[in-house]
Amino acid sequence: MASAGLLVLAGIALPYGTGYLTEQQWQLASQEVNGSQTWLEMQVGRYDRGFWSSEFEGKLLLRDPASGEELSVPYLASVSHGLTGSLIDFKPVDGWTPAGESWFGDDAPRLTAETRLWGSAVAELTVPKFSITDDGNAETVFGSGGVVRVNGSFGADAVNISADWPSLVIASEEVDLRLSDLTLEQQMQRLSGDIWTGEGTLALQGLELMPANADAIMLRGLSLYSNSKATDDNSALDSFISVKLDELQLAAGDTLGPHRIEFALKGLNVEAWNAVSRSVTDMQLAAFAAKNGDPTAFQQQMQAMSDVGESMQMLAAAGFSVGFPDIHLVSPDGPLQGKVLVTHPGVAGDSESLLIMPALEGEMELSIPLALAENNEAVRMQTAPLIKDGLLITEGDRLLLKATLKDLMLNVNGRPIPLPPLL
Repeated sequence: MASAGLLVLAGIALPYGTGYLTEQQWQLASQEVNGSQTWLEMQVGRYDRGFWSSEFEGKLLLRDPASGEELSVPYLASVSHGLTGSLIDFKPVDGWTPAGESWFGDDAPRLTAETRLWGSAVAELTVPKFSITDDGNAETVFGSGGVVRVNGSFGADAVNISADWPSLVIASEEVDLRLSDLTLEQQMQRLSGDIWTGEGTLALQGLELMPANADAIMLRGLSLYSNSKATDDNSALDSFISVKLDELQLAAGDTLGPHRIEFALKGLNVEAWNAVSRSVTDMQLAAFAAKNGDPTAFQQQMQAMSDVGESMQMLAAAGFSVGFPDIHLVSPDGPLQGKVLVTHPGVAGDSESLLIMPALEGEMELSIPLALAENNEAVRMQTAPLIKDGLLITEGDRLLLKATLKDLMLNVNGRPIPLPPLL
């Protein structure tokens, strides 16, 4: 009987303790979000904690760092306490749609967060079928709805994001845009400041563009893959991005593909890049202050510009490599292929007097079908001056460009072009 009584007591007491911990976790989450960036602020107001449930009010402030404009979204949250966690149901105070509108029919979006005693949390936004019409510009947006899910842990600086959106249509008098089967999978881990590492894939099965006064274009199998990882004891970052398109279908019946573009960044100094990011933000804030008549704005702008220059020198001093190692596009006349790579070896010692450009090295290769330039007037107008100057040379049925950069000398197909040390 004593054991049964303890179980009953625990079953009654645990939800109250869960509610108390949920309140602390939400306060902590708000502080973490507010301290990690400047564009979103979470404000928590009245919090009424009960035994089996709670209710609290809050406000989301979305802020544009460049203009200083703010969008305020007040909300009301209902909390249900369980034995090992709580379920929070959020609703905008002013509703999901403007007064008099019915975007979602008889349904409504639902935003929830499920928290656990051990610190994990899952936020989920479910959007039902919707139709939104803007009578002012005769645009309509409608879709099947979808789900966005964010999975993380309090204080862990690790987030997993997933999304599934089956269809979306944007229709206007000028053009119709149709998207089908959009999915997202992203794992992120904060490295330092505004820099995150992780791996993610964004995939779009189909995209159809139908202009009113032009031929339709259809893309099939569009995907973006990204991977970022820390190196050199978390002091540097390597990043890789790949964009692929299986098919591009034109109105004439031509189906072109596959296409791919790869981007690679190696050895980016984490401390220096965070300094660049902070300096750019300071420049935006100073520009906003200038618009509002702040007498110190000019001095702030000059300091921010100086900080940007110093942080760029820090980046160069640490060394880096950046470029597009693989470019492969398919035209009706054949493939376009190329690559662009730029490296800086870095320097030892003081970076304050470092000139960035003299130490830059790079290479570029471009190969395009000669028939593309001969059969397409727009391409011919762009390539003709380059061919005349020897920057594009003919080799068989291809137009080629091979360039190297070293010691402020750009060599294009054997033609040297000196460059000024601008940076």
